[in-house]
Order: sequence, then structure tokens, then C-alpha cells
Amino acid sequence: MMRLHPPFVSIFLIGLLMVGCDACSSEAVDSAPEPSAAQDEVVAPGDLDSLEDWLQARAQPFENIEQLAPLIEQASERELILLGEASHGTKEFYEWRGELSLAIAERAGLDFVGVEGDWHAIRAADRYVMGEEDAREVHDLLKNAADRWPQWLWANEEFARFLKNVRKYNEANTDRPIRIYGIDMQSFFSSLERLAERVDESDNPKAAELAGRLNCLAQHAPQPQRYAQALRSNPNNNCENEIQEAIQLTHELFPGYSPDAVSARKHALNIASGEAQIRHSVFQGGQANWNVRATHMFDITEALLEAHGPNARGAIWAHNTHIGDARATDMRDRGRVNIGQLARENRDDDTVFSIGFSTHHGEVIAGRIWNAPLQSLKVPKPPPGSVDEKLNRFSDTPYFIVFEEGDKDRPFWSKRPGQRAMGVVYQPEHERRGNYVATNPAERYDALIFIEETTSLRPL
Repeated sequence: MMRLHPPFVSIFLIGLLMVGCDACSSEAVDSAPEPSAAQDEVVAPGDLDSLEDWLQARAQPFENIEQLAPLIEQASERELILLGEASHGTKEFYEWRGELSLAIAERAGLDFVGVEGDWHAIRAADRYVMGEEDAREVHDLLKNAADRWPQWLWANEEFARFLKNVRKYNEANTDRPIRIYGIDMQSFFSSLERLAERVDESDNPKAAELAGRLNCLAQHAPQPQRYAQALRSNPNNNCENEIQEAIQLTHELFPGYSPDAVSARKHALNIASGEAQIRHSVFQGGQANWNVRATHMFDITEALLEAHGPNARGAIWAHNTHIGDARATDMRDRGRVNIGQLARENRDDDTVFSIGFSTHHGEVIAGRIWNAPLQSLKVPKPPPGSVDEKLNRFSDTPYFIVFEEGDKDRPFWSKRPGQRAMGVVYQPEHERRGNYVATNPAERYDALIFIEETTSLRPL
């Protein structure tokens, strides 16, 4: 029988100042949310006994990808596989997402991997895996494509290695290669610039009309703050109608599903979401700001599945705060949605499979403030009663759990203890409660992978 770690008998105070991913992954950093009361709850002995029994029954230790076969089998039956991470800067999360993605492709086929990165920046990765770029230059491609902070999010050794493996896979599976896409919209002015260049090259009579619509927003480039200032001075200065018309014109100018046509339409969606995000942040505040981005990433995902045709299958790599169902967390209490929630609401349940990740302690790459130099920072042990501490009571790690019907109603999950969410901004010595998302993991995910000690991502 596997040993379980003894329970903590006291609660330590954690002074914290860290902004979790659901607060800091945007350049407009929100203040961290207040914690759930369940965060610091001491687990009663009866509950602990039940947790021990449950972990013994559910936890499946693994050392290699072959031992993850039960997880791979279930995920391979779904059209959309959501692969999370408890932090943006952890080596093991990237490695296992890469292994799982390729294993699903080998078993059932996989048309694309969408990552929490900008569409235009990740295009270089897609060209590389499709054999359009020099195989020796993957490191330079990633470094040159990452044009905004945090560059290390995708310009790192682990992602480069994944791309090399995907390229090899694609060379052997030319009938169904894996494409790589960015589903985020943070650098939407870059999309505006690239779409404008495409329009200038077109001899279609409607190109001039599209250029005129885009110019409403282009006049404020390259700083989003300029558009925000224009809205504050006069709300009628907004470009909402012009950009919506630009989307329709882009569909007319760039129809079909060629890579160039799909890319042009995705640039238009990025522009529309970027405009909406600024407009909502000016008039409605942070929650609307978050929801515009979350909806955009889901819409891009749906468009990619459609573009790849019937029976398409895609995987999404994003933070737990994006891929775990927001309705199972305190994000719902704050009016926030995410990809995980939208996927379950808009698709049949048997077409989506979400896998969360958790760690107990180790090291992580992050910046202490926005735009700060990256550092390898120590990840402290989580507080007693948190999801991450509870999961660590089963000592044989790493392990995975596939949640079953009724697990969400168990007392140690139904009270929604906090699960750690480290973002690109992190200050472990001042880690505060906003770092923890009140979570029922059995309701938030379909499965969860726990790794007790994790290490830093390796930037290029």
C-alpha cells in the first residue's frame, strides 16, 4: 500500500504578494481576489480518513507516458482536449503536455495544438513543424517570434523540443499533421499591422474599403492606451462598428481554409477582441476585460476545429485558470468565464476533456513585476487544507487521477479549498491569498496530474 503524508496539525500564516494567472497574464494587471473561507480550513480527522481512502482508490502513479495510457485513452475519444498548468514557468508541465499531445496523436490523430500565445508570434512555430523553416533554426525562430514580455513563455527549451518532435511526427504523418496555433489576442496591434499589409497587397476592389475600416483603430497604434484615452475623452470615438465590418470584409476577401486565408481571418478576430477589451476596460472594468479575452480564446478554438473539418481533434495548452471550468471556482463568484466553462456549455460533454496540473513545491520561472527580468524562484509549500497540500498526502508521485461521478460531492472537495495559480508575475516570499483559486477539482477538471516537486522552465 502506498504511504500517505501525515496531515498538518497547524496552519501557518503566509504573507503573500503574488498575482495568479487569472489576474496577471494580461498587461492590464488586476488586483488579486480575496480568498475563499475554505482556503485555510483545517481538515477534520473524519474528512482526512476519507481523503486517504479516496487517494488510495484514485491515484495512479506513473513514470513514463505508457503508464498514462488510461488517461490517454479517455482523452483520445474527445474532440477538444484542454491541457492546463499550475504555473507558466514549470518545466514538467510543458514536458508532459508535449508527451500527452503526441501520444493522443499517435492513438487517434490530432489536428492542432493551440497555445496561450499570440497568433502572429506562434505562426513561426507552425511553419517550422510543417517543414517550411530550417530544421536547425528552431531556437532562433522562437526567440525572434516572441516580441513581447514574457518572451520565455514560448521561447524555451521545452517548447523547442516539443516542436522538434512534432516536426518528426509530421514528416511521418503527412496525411494528418499537427499544426501549431496561438489562440491569444494580447498583441492585437501586431495583427492589425499584418492584416493591413495583406490588404495592401490585394487587388480586390473591397481592399480599400477594408483598409478604411481598419484605419479607425490603426490611427491609435502602436499603443493601446491611445485608444483608451480617445474613448475617455469621447465615447463616440469608438471603433466597434468599423471593426465588426472589417471582420465581414476580411471573410469576403480571404475565404476558404488555406493557411493564409485562415490566418487573415484570425488576425481580424484578434483585432476585434483587442478593440472590445480596451472598450470594456474603459467603461466596465476588469471582469469584462478578462471575459473578452476568454471568449476570444474559445472562439478561436472553435474556429480552428471548424477549419480542420469533420472529426477534427485539437488540444489547447493554457493555464489552469483558463482550461478548468470556472463554474467550479471562485472565478464564477466574480463573474469570470473561461475556455473550460465555455467549452462545456457550448459543446456536448462527451466532446471535451480537461486535464489540470498541480505541484507542491520546487522552482519556477517568473518575473517579480510586469516586464521584469525573469528569475528562477522558489515555490514554497502550500498551506494546510489547500488542494495542493491535500494531493501531497499521497506520497508516490507523480500520479494522475481521473475523476468519477460523485467525486465532486465529497466533503474534502465540495467546500472548494484553494488551488495555487502562479502567473508570469510571482513573488513567493510575499505570496498572498490571491494566489489561490477556490476550487472543486473534481468539478473543475476531468482529470488531474500531480507532481510533488517541479523545476524551472529553461528559457532560450
